[in-house]
Formats: sequence, structure tokens, C-alpha cells
Amino acid sequence: MRARSQEFGQRQRSHPSIRLAAISLLPYVSAFIPRTSGLSLMHRSVSSPSPILPSRRDCSFSTLFLSVNDEAREESPSGSSKREMLKFALPALGIYLTNPLLSNIDNAFVGRTVGPAGLAALSPATLCIDQVLYLFSFLSRATTGMVSRVYCSYSEGENGEQHQDTVYISAAREAASPAFSVSLICGAVLSLVYAFFTPNLLSKLNVDPHLRTSATSYIHWRGAISWAALAQSICLSLFMATKDSVTPLKIILSAALLNVLGDTCLCVWPLKGGCGGAAAATALATILSSAWMVNSLRLKGLCPRFKIPTKKELGALMEFTGPLLLITFVRMAGFMNMQKRAMALGVQALAGYQLVTNFLIFFILFGEPLSQIGQTQLPSLIDSDESEKARSTFKSVMTLSFFAALGVGAAAFFTALFGPAFFSSNPQVQATARDSAPALFCAVVAAISAIGVDGCMMASKDFGFMLFNGLLGFFVQAKILNYCSSISGIFLSFTVRLGIYTLFATGRAALGFGNLGKAIRRDQADKEWSIVRL
Repeated sequence: MRARSQEFGQRQRSHPSIRLAAISLLPYVSAFIPRTSGLSLMHRSVSSPSPILPSRRDCSFSTLFLSVNDEAREESPSGSSKREMLKFALPALGIYLTNPLLSNIDNAFVGRTVGPAGLAALSPATLCIDQVLYLFSFLSRATTGMVSRVYCSYSEGENGEQHQDTVYISAAREAASPAFSVSLICGAVLSLVYAFFTPNLLSKLNVDPHLRTSATSYIHWRGAISWAALAQSICLSLFMATKDSVTPLKIILSAALLNVLGDTCLCVWPLKGGCGGAAAATALATILSSAWMVNSLRLKGLCPRFKIPTKKELGALMEFTGPLLLITFVRMAGFMNMQKRAMALGVQALAGYQLVTNFLIFFILFGEPLSQIGQTQLPSLIDSDESEKARSTFKSVMTLSFFAALGVGAAAFFTALFGPAFFSSNPQVQATARDSAPALFCAVVAAISAIGVDGCMMASKDFGFMLFNGLLGFFVQAKILNYCSSISGIFLSFTVRLGIYTLFATGRAALGFGNLGKAIRRDQADKEWSIVRL
């Protein structure tokens, strides 16, 4: 570590066809080819720095959220840094909103062409696909943590200036390679499971027999490209950790356009494939976007390699993935309990639940950029003992989370109140969504607040407390769900669970306990100890 004490206070910064699977594998061949250390793989020469390789100053997000007094104390203007941060945050928001927006578009196509039965079939189908893929989100989160640490560390020269070589590019690529390899292996296993065991999964979930045909078709198409979906999540985390949110946004938007066109052709006319048609369109769009991301990373010299991780690499990966897997499993189990309770309320109620759930997922992702700020900025501040900046960043994230939660929650409320007619023509489904509007507001407010503090907890690697806090909320929610007799009650139980998480995590950090609390109060503790000694 290069003289951190001298630098302190100076930084400002039906089964799908085999042909589809075979063709979709081709763009990933480059990931299996060992890389050399030469510059032939680089998109630009070292004398012309790439716009996605910022200096150490760009690695810091705190200047965006400094208070007025802090800005007054800065020796140089912070306007440029603020503009750079907005250039990152706004595209990042677009990335995280695209997928849930497409899910709502899928719901609209299925709801209008198939009816309530189609929406009801999507509920267990998305549970088997999206929630299982969410279980593997620990890989992408681990990638963000590991890459952001090495990238910001290597990108700083002896005097705080950017290196004119590719050392930190190589470090970022190598840090992501183990997670990328594991994602491809796990995705391939998942695809086989979905191909052969989907009927068993739906039977275990006690899905209505009338819904199983549509649900099976959806799961087969989406499940066939599970490996591509997981690999895409690693690539996206690598882009974000290296401060490039524009490139993946362009890719995701192009894939979204393809998805909408596919929904039109495969779900409406001429094929009228229903749930299966919507799933096929999503699968094709996922193949395109994941392959495009891999190729873009390759051109930038950042494409991770497929390799069998070494013992050391597995140890570094397990430092993140071990605890995160348990945390993610607990969160997924909470969603599964909500799903099971909704299924017990009947087909019409289940269709309404599916509609409101997609509203929820769409709106809570407005908080994801706040989580990314915590995950990408705080690690370097915590590791370098920059307590004042860490505290300022944490305070800013929590303040922004509060106001964002209220604004986005209001938008969710009015969407549930006036928007159901765009997604379903069934009056009962529309009424269920409208009745759930107040509960949806509370759920979105609690979720965005929790997402903000969760990113900061991730940055501090306080996994033990995150697991304990998550288990506490899980058991409280499970108890409440036993008494829920409406969709609104189910979403209110979700609000209670996330409210517990936010309250305990924020309070613990503010009082100076845990990794995050110690990091943001270290300088104050040192001052208090100095006074006592005097």
C-alpha cells in the first residue's frame, strides 16, 4: 500500500431446438482461448487511453454527493466529477430498468393474447426461472466487489496518476475469470435440469394442471439459455466495476428492441405462440446481448477467460460467494413463500399477484444505482481508512435512498392504480392490482431503502450480520404470511421484512458497530481517544 497516510485528505474521487443452442455457443469461443500479455488484443493503443479506463479520480463517486460545506472546502471544482458521475449513474439506471420493463411487456402480450390463464401460468414459470437465476446473483455481486477493488487499486500510479500500461486491465480481467467460468458451468447444469425435470418442478409447486402446459413451454425456452443469462450477468458486472455503463446500455436497449419485435411475431402474429412465444423472444434477445457483451469486452481487452479456477482463486471467490449464496438463498426463499401464498388464493388472484410483482420489480430497480455506488466506491475508501469520505458517502447514499424511495413509491402507486388495464382485460385482475396499490407503495419504499444500505453492507463485507438480519426478517415474514388472505397482505409482509433489514443495518452502522460502522467512525474514535489521553 503506497503511503496511504500521506494521501489522506487529498483524493477527491417445448424444448428449444438443438440448432439454437449450437449457434448461440459460437460467440463464446473467444472466452476459451488463453490470452497473451501483448497489446494486439487491445482496442486502442496505450498512448491513446480508452474512455472506459478512468483515472483513480474517476474511481471515486463521493464528489457527486458531497454536502455544500464539503464542496466549499474542496480546493478544485467538483462540477466535472459530478458530470462524470451522472454519465455513469443515468445509463446504469437504464440498464437495470430494461429487463423488468421487458417483463411487463411480456405480461402485456400474454395477458392480451392468452388472458388470465396465461398470466397465471407465468407466475410459477418465472418463479422457476427468474428466482433460480437470482439465486446465482451472488456470482455477479462477487464480481463487482473483486473487480472494483483491483481495478481502482491498479489504476493509480505512484503520484495518483493513471498508469500508461495494461496492468490493471489484466488484473480486472483475471479477477472476473473465475466467476465467469463458474457461471457458464452452473448455467449449463441448469439448462439440463430444466430440459429434463421441469414437470417435476411444477408438480412440487402444486401448479394447477391446466396451467402446466403453458408454464412448461415458457420454462423450456428460458431454461435452455440459462448459461447465457448467467454469463451476461458477469459481463455486466465487469462493465460496471470498470466504470463503463454506456456500452452495456446500448447492448441492452438493442436486445430489448429485438425482444419486443419477437413478442410481436411469436406471440401475436403470425405464430401466436402464447407463453412459449414470449419466452422464445426473450431467449433470442438474451443470446444476442450476452454474445455482444462478450465481444465488446474482448475488444477492450477485458474479456474474462474460461478456465478451471485454482485453489487460490476459488478461495478468493468463496470469500464472497460462500456467504452471498446463503444470503441470496434466504431472500429467494422469502419470495417463494410469497408465491406459494398467492397460489393458494386462486387463479385470478395469482394473475393479479403476477402483475403487481412485475410492477414491484420494475420500480425497486430505481434504487440499484445507489447500491452500485456503495459497492464500487466504498471498498477503496474502507480499505484505505478514509473514514471521513466513507461516512459522507454512506450518509449521502442513505439520504438519496430515502427521497428516491418516496418518489418512486408514489410512481408505483399511481401505476398500480391506473395502469392495470394496459396489461390485462380481465376486470377481476385489474381490481386486484388496484386494491394492492397502497401495499405496493409501502413495498417499494422499503425495498429502495434496503437496496441502498445493502450496497454499503456489501462493500464492507459484513456478510455475517447481513445473513443474520436477513434470517430475522425471513422468519417474521413467514409468520405474517400465515395470516395473509389477500394480495395486499402478501406485499405488506414484504414491507415488514425489508423494513427490519434497513432499520437494523442502518442503526448498527450509525452506532459504530460492524465493519461498516467502524469504517465510518474510525477517525471520530481516534479523536475521542486522543482527547481522553490528553
